[in-house]
Amino acid sequence: MKLRSLLNIILIMFLAFFVSFDCSKKLTDKELLELAQKENSKGNNEKAIKLYEKLIRIHPDSEYSPMALFMIGYINANEIKDYERAKKVYAEFLEKYPTSELANSVKFELENMGKSPDELIR
Repeated sequence: MKLRSLLNIILIMFLAFFVSFDCSKKLTDKELLELAQKENSKGNNEKAIKLYEKLIRIHPDSEYSPMALFMIGYINANEIKDYERAKKVYAEFLEKYPTSELANSVKFELENMGKSPDELIR
């Protein structure tokens, strides 16, 4: 009986260590981007923004950081309709990544923020 109890304790300790080790795994920039995109496609705007922010915080030099920052601005402007926050994020984007291929999209967003599709056609 004592041996069985000891084995159970060892098994529980092993599982606890394994679970804590696995949960503390640092996600790659690509994994964070994919998770954020999934949440965004499900309409979980706040969760997507948090994941994009995490990508930028943990992997500031990632090739995906400009896309993540752009998406934070885009979600704020087009999904949440928080234009002030979107303007701040877009301004930060242009300051950090002025030569990015997304810079023209950011400028377009800033010029047309809050306009209806009809207003964009005119």
